[in-house]
Amino acid sequence: MRFKFSLVLLVFTFLEIKAQINPILLLTGTVVSENNEPLEKASVSVSPGNINIYTDEAGKFRIELSDGHYEIYVQYLNADPYNKRIHINKDIDLNIELAINDQMLDAVTVKSKTLLDVNSVSMGKSVVEIATMKKQPAFLGEVDVIRSISALPGVITAGEGSSGFYVRGGSADQNLVTIDGAPVFNSAHLFGFFSIFNPDILSRYTLHRSGISSKYGGRVSSILDVEFKDGGSDKWHFYSGFSPLTLKVGLDGPIGKKTSVLLAGRGANPNYLLKLFSNNDVKNSTSYFYDSNLKIKHQFNDKNTLVFSGYLSEDGFKFPFDTTYQYGNKVGSLKFSHNFNSGFFGFVTASRSFYNNITKGIAPEEQFGLISSVNFDQVKVDFLKTNSGKHTLEFGGGWGQYNINSGKLEIYSSESSFNPITLQPDLGNEYFGYVNDEMIINPKLSVLGGIRYSYYQKMGPSDVSIYQDNIPKSYTTVTEVINFGSKEVVKTYSGLEPRFSLKYSLSSRSSLKIGANRMRQYTQLISNTSALTPTDVWRLSNTYIKPQVADQASVGYVNVSPDGGFEYSLELYYKKLYNVVDYKDGAEILLNPILEADLLFGDGKAYGSEFFVKKNSGKTTGWISLSLSRALRQISGSSREETINEGKFYPSNYDRPVNLNVFFNQIMGESPWTFSANFVYITGRPITAADSWFSVYSSSIYSNYRGRNQQRMPDTHRLDISFLRNNPINNKKYSTEWGLSLYNVYFRRNAFSTLFKDFYGTPPQAYKLAVIGVAVPSINFNIRF
Repeated sequence: MRFKFSLVLLVFTFLEIKAQINPILLLTGTVVSENNEPLEKASVSVSPGNINIYTDEAGKFRIELSDGHYEIYVQYLNADPYNKRIHINKDIDLNIELAINDQMLDAVTVKSKTLLDVNSVSMGKSVVEIATMKKQPAFLGEVDVIRSISALPGVITAGEGSSGFYVRGGSADQNLVTIDGAPVFNSAHLFGFFSIFNPDILSRYTLHRSGISSKYGGRVSSILDVEFKDGGSDKWHFYSGFSPLTLKVGLDGPIGKKTSVLLAGRGANPNYLLKLFSNNDVKNSTSYFYDSNLKIKHQFNDKNTLVFSGYLSEDGFKFPFDTTYQYGNKVGSLKFSHNFNSGFFGFVTASRSFYNNITKGIAPEEQFGLISSVNFDQVKVDFLKTNSGKHTLEFGGGWGQYNINSGKLEIYSSESSFNPITLQPDLGNEYFGYVNDEMIINPKLSVLGGIRYSYYQKMGPSDVSIYQDNIPKSYTTVTEVINFGSKEVVKTYSGLEPRFSLKYSLSSRSSLKIGANRMRQYTQLISNTSALTPTDVWRLSNTYIKPQVADQASVGYVNVSPDGGFEYSLELYYKKLYNVVDYKDGAEILLNPILEADLLFGDGKAYGSEFFVKKNSGKTTGWISLSLSRALRQISGSSREETINEGKFYPSNYDRPVNLNVFFNQIMGESPWTFSANFVYITGRPITAADSWFSVYSSSIYSNYRGRNQQRMPDTHRLDISFLRNNPINNKKYSTEWGLSLYNVYFRRNAFSTLFKDFYGTPPQAYKLAVIGVAVPSINFNIRF
């Protein structure tokens, strides 16, 4: 024991002596426009060291350096860059003014930024610039956030035409997706072909996969933070664009000297494309979607800013003579920022997110309306202190309220074969508080420690069924029902969520990172399909549905070449999940008042390795992303009916061991054209299928199932290509962009799902359903004034 204590003391003494030999110096600064307006999310790069950070809401940044000569490079959208070489031998504070111009950032000629930050203590985090996303081949002319992040390590989708994405073995509902800080509960248009984010007005998006700060919570797999641009502060800009699917318009500019506005809309009516299909059901179907954004920023003075961000979307789809689907999002947030003093900021954010879904039956004797919705209100307060020497401190807290309509069946005709049903509302409150401290021990070693505490209340009115002990839950085993009144607490859950990350710099260009975190989630998306559908319903944790909990540990290595031209990373992770949801055979999901009787609960685990290499400079750029992983579940109940695969681990619906993505971009000589290609290969998704058959009296043939998810669909692979042209700006009045793309070049019929068809006297035959089985060409055009 004395030896261990002496060893620890010796290590810290060495670190302290080394810190004194290599003192830490502070480089701070504020990035503003010519009108002295702070520029949030300006990119600040420092070399050597390949440090890449972004300014905060007040336009400020803070970097720890040792004595030496450095080159500072600052960029901001539609602004002339700033470049300066300085000698750091004491603490320095810079005031950097950028000249705003009318030119768009050229997505082709600007040097690609690194996705990795060697010197940051955070890990499993990818900040993607929109210029990078626009280089990727587009489906039907639309570049897309969800399709773009699926090219990153550890991220997959369920298949073509499926909504949602899956991170490191987690389900789609385990990802928190936010628009300017407000959550959304369905991020897909047209059942998943496109995301709800208009690419023309995006600023950037950040995906957190591991080492997640205690500032974030509510989901156990990942955080996808999508940010829209602010309106221009110098003059008005107008832009428009079209593709085979969409028409887009937008404008932004100043109102007076302190207020800027951004307004944009996008709509699609792809009915003419459906007419091209040979299948009559598809040919006679109709669909549409639209979305719109409004963002208003008001700068009261140097210390106070108010930003409103609003989003509205709606989707519709109608099968002939059968069913119509209509769903949409309404999201709004109001954020007030205050600068108390140099390096100390406060933020108050109030947001509301409303998602609703209506499914209507229009066939004779089946005229009904199935309605469900999610309403979430949140207020949170955040503080950031950056001028405390070796510490960057974040702390805050908040409250959120859920109001979920789990299902209401309305009858539209007296001849309908259905009966009206209304489930009780699902109500709950969530409270949280957090503190996060990033500490620089010495120039090589940095530690990020944080803790989050969440407290959840399931609220009435609610009827809780009590079941017989040691017997599978069902309608027949209910012994009594306990009634909870309005605003009465039904069940509470709470817990700590510790977070920890460590960065050790092996050199100015490489580092080793270690991270661990615990996350808790009080919402569940109830769906017994691998791909999300509009009829899936959200449910809150209650007496029987416990919160999902995930513990994740990861270790990674990051290396960037001296000029930033190449970057490499390797990350290994292990994730343990608790209270994951699965379903009994033949489970009824819709309009089930005792849904818990058809649910099963157990544990899960996911582990794997993620390799990423990216070339950033030169006429040829691109990356290779390779993930090797497994995602397993274990459901072991008290009876055979409540046990899956004899209680052994089995592949989850999202277990796809090999995920390879190769992206290539080539500038074509001195012309404004670039060529890009993207190849993807993913292991087939697990399915439950019969592995043998038997007959009874030689007349009927029955299928025999070895277990759940023991077979797989065929592997998925696809090649997409595109040509992009950015025309030079004529007299600084307008700019144009053309894109030509070909999706699924070699006509690969990737399986979306597997169907089984019975033939009399023979075993069932398997067939695959391919949503896209041909090459899909498209063209898109954008213009900006």
